[in-house]
Amino acid sequence: MMNRLLMIGFLVFTCLGAGESAKNVAIVKMVRGSASLQAGDTSAKVKQGMWIREGSMIKTEPRSFVRLGFVDKSTMNVGPSSQMKIEKFNKNEASVINVLSGKIRSQVSKDYLNIDKDKSKMFVKSKSAVMGIRGTDFIFSTHPKTGASTAVLFEGSVVFNNLKPGEGARDLESIVDRGRRINPGQFSVSRPDLKKPTVPAKMSSVQLKALEKNKSFLNQDNKSAKGPKKRSAVPPGLSGAVVASDGEGLSKGLEKVANVSATREPGSEKPDAQSKGFIKGADVKPVDGSIVHIDSGAVLPLGVDSSFDSNTQEWVSASFEVDTAGQIVVPEGYKLTDEGKLIKLGEAGPIEINTSIRPLDEVKPLDGIEPIVGPSPASDPDPSSPSDDDDDEPTDPLDPDSPGEPTAPLDPTEPEPMPRPPVTSPDTVIQQQNLPGTMPTGTSGTSSPVRVNVGRQ
Repeated sequence: MMNRLLMIGFLVFTCLGAGESAKNVAIVKMVRGSASLQAGDTSAKVKQGMWIREGSMIKTEPRSFVRLGFVDKSTMNVGPSSQMKIEKFNKNEASVINVLSGKIRSQVSKDYLNIDKDKSKMFVKSKSAVMGIRGTDFIFSTHPKTGASTAVLFEGSVVFNNLKPGEGARDLESIVDRGRRINPGQFSVSRPDLKKPTVPAKMSSVQLKALEKNKSFLNQDNKSAKGPKKRSAVPPGLSGAVVASDGEGLSKGLEKVANVSATREPGSEKPDAQSKGFIKGADVKPVDGSIVHIDSGAVLPLGVDSSFDSNTQEWVSASFEVDTAGQIVVPEGYKLTDEGKLIKLGEAGPIEINTSIRPLDEVKPLDGIEPIVGPSPASDPDPSSPSDDDDDEPTDPLDPDSPGEPTAPLDPTEPEPMPRPPVTSPDTVIQQQNLPGTMPTGTSGTSSPVRVNVGRQ
């Protein structure tokens, strides 16, 4: 009897905290790790069996996730280190889910909602993007630091578009109608450096299948190969994806390693020109078969050393693989940061690879990249302009070998001027991007990172 009274009291407490007009819209089906609920001025720990009301916000900790079952029979998984708010939920009109950070995986009911089939059943939005859901299974993620949002579709239909400041909930349907329609197996990315979301492209089928199975988003720690190496059945110089591809893809991989011509199967299909990706004004399409860093929206570069798999109609990377959780495994000697920056490690210091989206034929093999001559493409030479990374710090004194302002020749009759002390004003310092764990130039032990272009010079 006492337990029943405590449970009733808890439910009344959460109802009052969310406001009198709020209603139950979802129930917690599963919790792994730790998560909290914010409803109005009330906060509580998320527990299995708890009802979630309209207007509530769920926040998960690292290595944690929450599975919700909505009253319309839809389900939603809130991934690790994520924050999601149920802004609006109604059986007879489109609901609005706001992903403030992290990612969600949702399977939206196709038939339960009494809504026009040509209109969205649900809107999932972030600060910079919105997606209209019309009965589907999808992933939506957003990164608060990079400002990128990523949409991946497994089944059904979604339309994806940028969301500009000031565009409210009343405009969502019209905004979505002007967006990119994504088909199953495709992805699209909205990023601050792009005027429009990327033209939908095929995701690597290996990554897609792994992500589809990993509904909880857990087991994400395999970002690079660690520990003692095991003897692999894959020949040196080839990736597992290349070996598993069709005859043409394997032949091309063998040619690269052995530097000899391999016999190709007769009648193999040639790739479509658009499968290599393109840039046409504001329309940017990644390569079909791209491997995507879901958290940050970074699309890893597929270069001219990639092979085409006619079975899946996609290009297979010669450099990158994915693990069973759908996470990217980078080659030895490289690192992928949480912000999606690809870093090459070496004795000369860390080098950041430019992962801007480019057509396949314009991207060099990963091991053939050379440093850029001149300023970093991601930095602004004007010190008064905002930096791309809030962690940027000015270096110490000016490099004496760097070009400065032209000066008049000295008069030999005048005494030689005394050297000036180091100048550290914002107008004269050199901006430098320091990676976590490195030290500014001028200190011992490390050197500052250098950005490198993947595209041809």
